[in-house]
Amino acid sequence: MDAADNSPRENTRLHVSTLLVASERALANALDELGFAENDDRIIEHEGRLAFITCSHDQDCDDLYALISELAARGETWELQFRIDTGEERAIFQRLARHQPVEAVDSALPPEPPQTGDLPTHDLETEAGRKQLRKAIGRLDAAEIFVTLGTTQAGKATAVVMRRNPRGALATATGADEASLRGAIREILPTVMFAVAMKPSAG
Repeated sequence: MDAADNSPRENTRLHVSTLLVASERALANALDELGFAENDDRIIEHEGRLAFITCSHDQDCDDLYALISELAARGETWELQFRIDTGEERAIFQRLARHQPVEAVDSALPPEPPQTGDLPTHDLETEAGRKQLRKAIGRLDAAEIFVTLGTTQAGKATAVVMRRNPRGALATATGADEASLRGAIREILPTVMFAVAMKPSAG
């Protein structure tokens, strides 16, 4: 074994998405009690429930801790889900829930949303990109669509604007990170709901 094999591995900072998941009633009540804005872009749809998302690009987790405390004080059921991106196509998915064992799976990422074809990607860090996305979406009602979020290994945030029915991609966008990307999209679609892949691949 050569000397290189004994050298310590370089530390690598990984991107982490964290969801606090609860029933719509429970999370909505906790959000109202703590004074969160109704259109807070960290509130997303998740498997028929509401969730509060934070990630390693956000400055802190204080709001997440406050919501956990409020839910616990109310005796509500909730769980934490983590997605730790370890590569372009792999992630570690971890789940913590009451009365259940801790789960962690190292898996290929779930399939991407339906093919976006030749749809252009709009850079929402620029005013031109935001104008182009407004034009691409047109006058669609926010209830007709939702936005899936993702992040590359390099930390670049991505979004696909999806039509609910018939299901299909309408537009794609990028931003420096999820927080700024969510904010930019909410400026265009104030009430749109976000979604993020938090399950390992079925394969």
